[in-house]
Amino acid sequence: MSEAAPAPAPGRGAPRARASVALLHRPVTVHAWDDIVFAHWRCEPETLARLVPRGTRPDVVDGSAWVGLVAYVFRETQVPPFPPSTRLGRMTEVTIEVLTVDDAGRRGIAYLTVDTPNVPAIVAAHALLGVPYTFAWARSRRRGETVGHRSVRHPGRVRHPIRAVRLARAARRTPGPSTVQHAASVRAVAGEVDRSPLAAELTTRAGIHARLLAQTLFWQRQHPPLTVRSARLERLEGDLPDAVGLPGLFDRAPDSVLVVDGTTVRYAWGDVVR
Repeated sequence: MSEAAPAPAPGRGAPRARASVALLHRPVTVHAWDDIVFAHWRCEPETLARLVPRGTRPDVVDGSAWVGLVAYVFRETQVPPFPPSTRLGRMTEVTIEVLTVDDAGRRGIAYLTVDTPNVPAIVAAHALLGVPYTFAWARSRRRGETVGHRSVRHPGRVRHPIRAVRLARAARRTPGPSTVQHAASVRAVAGEVDRSPLAAELTTRAGIHARLLAQTLFWQRQHPPLTVRSARLERLEGDLPDAVGLPGLFDRAPDSVLVVDGTTVRYAWGDVVR
């Protein structure tokens, strides 16, 4: 009897197969995401190399390195073995991320920022995962095939929540120079299913490369195969890229715009990269 072929290492192989690779460890968290918008730009690898964690490099896909604005509605979370919970509430997350690969061939992403209104998520992500969450007022809207997300940073809300509320009320009463730091707004109209290899590479990544203290960690990510749809961009504005060292990114149109209606994402411990 011939031996069964070993399972592929996480992050290797075709991107659609990557999504179904068995997790190496029990899932740490399980999340439901809806109305996911992916806007990606081609870049030179040298431009992005300084932004990714040690032990990783920008992943070259279709001849280019890629940076993306990815926004979605976070609907519920589960921390096994406990059942799913909606106590965190329905919230929007807006991210800027770079497609990455490490020396073991694991193809993931490195978050440059994850903007969200959920303070407990920010604290937990920073302390436990090394993911750079930042406080922002964020919201989403979907009408038919049109999906929109917007975030506006208010970092002082975390450091001084009472003072921030007072300042916000005063600003509404007395219009003047804004103290808001960095915003992003994206709206796209979903179209036909896109089964191209490039669409799969941009949306199906094996995990997260993250900095935590002096180490680079790899968190494995798994989800069902995605139904990816091409999309037409209606709006893209803001200066959020300035906050992560990519000024002017929104000045040119994305090279790819895609929408995924929804999925369930599972995260598990992967490895220490460096």
